[in-house]
Amino acid sequence: MGFYRYNVSCSETVSKSWTPTAIECYNIGCCCSRCNLYKIYFADKKYKCKMKETVIELVRKLGLPEGGNVS
Repeated sequence: MGFYRYNVSCSETVSKSWTPTAIECYNIGCCCSRCNLYKIYFADKKYKCKMKETVIELVRKLGLPEGGNVS
């Protein structure tokens, strides 16, 4: 894995446990083009989804999600 710097905008409360949304993001390899939530909420916006940063932080803190598999 390349250099990663934790972004302070990644919520501390979100990065304490694996949520279904975080697991889904992990399972699609954090690929926004494959994410329905991204398409609905972020595709046409000037701000970005922070879920990839959250997933990276969850893996760093908690390890891989149970039942998670990148496809």
